[in-house]
Amino acid sequence: MKYFGTDGIRGIVGKCINKDLLKRISFALIKFYNKHKLKRILLVGNDSRETSDYILTAMASFLLKHGIEIHNLEMCSSPALAYICKKYNYPLAMMISASHNPCEYNGIKFFNFNGEKISDETEFEMESYMDRHFRVPVKYANLMDKRSMLSDYINHLKELKKFDIDCIFDCASGGASEIVKACFPQSKKINCSPSGNNINKDAGCTHIEMLKQLCLSEHKMGFALDGDADRIYAVTENGEIVDGDKILYILSKFYLHKGESLIGTIYSNMGLEDSLRREGIHLVRADVGDKKVFEQMKKVQSNLGGEFSGHIIIKQLTNTGDGILTAIALLNIMGSTKMNLSALLKDYIEYYQASDNLKLDHKFEFSDQLKNLVDEHLKSGTRIIIRPSGTEPVLRIMVENKDKEKAIKILENIKNHIENM
Repeated sequence: MKYFGTDGIRGIVGKCINKDLLKRISFALIKFYNKHKLKRILLVGNDSRETSDYILTAMASFLLKHGIEIHNLEMCSSPALAYICKKYNYPLAMMISASHNPCEYNGIKFFNFNGEKISDETEFEMESYMDRHFRVPVKYANLMDKRSMLSDYINHLKELKKFDIDCIFDCASGGASEIVKACFPQSKKINCSPSGNNINKDAGCTHIEMLKQLCLSEHKMGFALDGDADRIYAVTENGEIVDGDKILYILSKFYLHKGESLIGTIYSNMGLEDSLRREGIHLVRADVGDKKVFEQMKKVQSNLGGEFSGHIIIKQLTNTGDGILTAIALLNIMGSTKMNLSALLKDYIEYYQASDNLKLDHKFEFSDQLKNLVDEHLKSGTRIIIRPSGTEPVLRIMVENKDKEKAIKILENIKNHIENM
């Protein structure tokens, strides 16, 4: 796609995200509402970036003028927006967020009336309108403050929480900071005071070292969110990082039965697949992105899916990744079993994954020489993934093998080959 990536439209504000693009998105939305005869209300939320006001103001000048009423939650998490969208049957919701990206980035992603990320087909349709010029009638609408509705989501989370276990939360200085404070008043919080330009800065699940050291020093477990709180990592009291695959392994034994399937992605660890097989649970791999995971969950009627990166979807509770809800699910399991995370992971097997990103300044081409090199390494029981990122201008390379040194050596071999091409 030209504008949409694996998780909405995203880029550096003032460059990719500019007034022209926001005008195109706005008129595409107006056309979409008109064509599908939708109720002319758009639910909007944003994470803690200071550029969110710029995006909303630029778009509102077009949307309100052409009859699209805006209900604004202001700062919140993506899962909170999705929950309220579904509960109150909004036709569409727009989250202004660049998720885990640094603060100079921002972006837009959409949820449908069921609290699901919109499909590829809907994104293609919107893109088809973004490069066309058309006239639409002027019908003025209002922008309405709907921050009070966030209490519905907070109360929903509180009802799900069955145990109060002392832990630490790293809020990534993001959109869920106030939600975490309301749901876990007794727990210690770090990076929980957004300034508008500190989101994800040396914080959250993409910069987990601070939380790891704190968990070790205070001998407590912790949770790290990303900027819009749709992703989560955990850290044990011994400093072990519990990534999305490990979280899925724990959850699968409580939310799935023998013969059922867990939906992962092409990046899911082979060790997860081996560990699940012992439990009689199948791993089905989807393409990258929690939207692709959820589509596969619906296709095979799975109740659980997610990514190594920490997007976790528990379908009986939500239709999108929700970091805080996942933390509550883990705490409930720990409380009911009286086991800590380390004990819950004692039978988990993990293969070593060596990975790196190469900056891309042109379209990546998979040459015959590179294909032959990869095929040669695959014969040794290695798994290799090479793909351009859907959210950043980088080429992602991952090499997986039981042998750590072998995985690292193969990764360096592939990187050198690509850089010398």
